[in-house]
Amino acid sequence: MAKMANFDYSDFKKMAKSFQKALDERVIERWIREFLLEMAFRAERKIKKRTPVGVYSNQVSFTTKDGKEVNFTTSSSKTGGHLRRNWQVGSVVKQGNAYIVEIFNNTEYASYVEYGHRTKNHKGWVEGRFMATISMQEIERQLPRFLERKQVELLNQILNGRA
Repeated sequence: MAKMANFDYSDFKKMAKSFQKALDERVIERWIREFLLEMAFRAERKIKKRTPVGVYSNQVSFTTKDGKEVNFTTSSSKTGGHLRRNWQVGSVVKQGNAYIVEIFNNTEYASYVEYGHRTKNHKGWVEGRFMATISMQEIERQLPRFLERKQVELLNQILNGRA
């Protein structure tokens, strides 16, 4: 017959109470939202770095209605950046068991720059830049490393009563 040994369960009970307290105070849900926002802002930075900015010449030439050719040089050239400036991160939304955060650009031509488009005369193709696609692939590769580090921090906070 096996011998019975005394075992102190108080540490297990203390740990269970810490986890229950964290659940009751929505610490884990808040942590998930903060983590997703951090990753979304990282992705946004990467996307912005990859987004092309138009540089326009200061040479201007056009033909008037009466057929006259006009050419002149402006005092300064123009630099774009509208597309790059319009990247935004939305809020974190919970749908069922999933959390969703959007990174979007409401510039009307953003999808054409991202995925490519036909030329104006329909005889060629302008290749896409895939700034969001490539950046999201990078974030997905880095995600496990970031997640592991953040999970360790969360567990330390919960177990040490700082959550």
